[in-house]
Amino acid sequence: MMNKRKEAALVWSFFAVLVFGVVIGTGTLTSGFHLVDDWEFAQYIDWMTLENKSLWECLRETVTFDLTLRFRPLYYINRILMAAVFGINLTAMSVVKAAEIVTALAALYYCARQMKCNMVCAGLFSLTVMVGYQSAVWWKLGPQESYDIMMFAVGFYLLLKWLETDRRWYAFASVGAFFLMSIYKEPFILLLPFVGLYVLYAQMQGERVTVSGLWEAIKCRFPYLLAIGVIFTVEMLLIVFVVGTNNYSYVGLDESVTFSQYVQVWGDAARANLKWYVRFGILMGLILLTYWEHTKKLLWEVLLAAAIILPQCITYSKTALEERYILPSVLGFAFFFVIVGCNFRPLSGKRRIAYFLCLLLMLAAHGRVTLREARYFTYRGESIRTMLESTLELVGGTDRRVLSCFAPNLEGNKTMYHWFRLHGYDEVFYWEEEENKINRSYGPREDEESAFEDIDVIVMYNQEDRHWCYEPSLDLSDFTEKKCGTITMYIRNDITQ
Repeated sequence: MMNKRKEAALVWSFFAVLVFGVVIGTGTLTSGFHLVDDWEFAQYIDWMTLENKSLWECLRETVTFDLTLRFRPLYYINRILMAAVFGINLTAMSVVKAAEIVTALAALYYCARQMKCNMVCAGLFSLTVMVGYQSAVWWKLGPQESYDIMMFAVGFYLLLKWLETDRRWYAFASVGAFFLMSIYKEPFILLLPFVGLYVLYAQMQGERVTVSGLWEAIKCRFPYLLAIGVIFTVEMLLIVFVVGTNNYSYVGLDESVTFSQYVQVWGDAARANLKWYVRFGILMGLILLTYWEHTKKLLWEVLLAAAIILPQCITYSKTALEERYILPSVLGFAFFFVIVGCNFRPLSGKRRIAYFLCLLLMLAAHGRVTLREARYFTYRGESIRTMLESTLELVGGTDRRVLSCFAPNLEGNKTMYHWFRLHGYDEVFYWEEEENKINRSYGPREDEESAFEDIDVIVMYNQEDRHWCYEPSLDLSDFTEKKCGTITMYIRNDITQ
């Protein structure tokens, strides 16, 4: 039997090689800007260097503004501090992101080990949670899920250690980790009821559920349950009565959305990002149901899985679960089909082999998805970098004008604004398709307009980019086309001659 030090060395090495092997091998680590959330890093450096704002001013302004829209204060504190340390060195930030994923995978592994899984099942649990369409959080710098899943896994491991040893510092540290998780992104607040239920489940394990038994379990673990309950209640009240829920367009049920529309959205998700969970989940569920007399005793375990999955499904009811939003709901799937399934004693013989084969095949399918998505991300980043550098080479140090046609993806336009300002150029204008107008849109001269005849370089998405939605209604006859992967540049003929 492997000792703990050798196991730790093996586990951490395996996950580090896996994660860094993917992000280095596919090139995501050095792929640069992607015209999405990472524009904010350029904005913060712009504020600190060109507008001379202090770190404290940046923190106060950003967090205060975000609290009028969302409840994720720690997210922006972390992003601004990262920008202050690394500038717009996105490669360094990507290394930090990859390290978060390694830590999350290892912590999830140790959670499974604490729940009596062997090394193989613990590894399967960790990988089932983190590998698939949701692996976008391995390399995207905007999503909050990588940090939050890491903090959940750390908090849950500490909880399991506390339940095992009854040492109070584990309980305090666990509550601290869950609190940090809850103020990073709102859907992870919804994991706190699961935490409370799991405490009761662990306290009553092996006993018949009765009202008196449940009450005794609550009294025994009351301080911990109270702490988790207070965090959950206070944060939900803040969201409902202070922040407001009108800014969460994807949240909850909506009278304007018909039942058939809900069915269509979730049906599409079941055939796309969720397809392997659906297909293999059905197969594994049928295998477990062949042990019906034993399976029907898993009501606690079903309740725990549902406590994770159902709140997330309600939260994303109008959009369904896709890409990074599969986290954290996949925790419920992995808890039931890996933790519970692997420890299900009646499962044996050919059915056990078939069950594990389903887990392995599902992981293989998701592994293929991960590599495909990583390669696209790299291709897109390299396309944007080529466009930015080529454009700067044409217009840097001149009064030539650039027209950015990335709307309605305003993040693309904001990337253009801040990136070029940081490189000493401030003549970027923006195309508004509906108004058929060209103006600056940002900065002190945001209302300044430009004639199309004064534009020298135009940049826009082409149909290889997932953000593409239309061709701008512009006369490009006097321009030369230059394709940069998912981005197309149009350069006025007289500046290329």
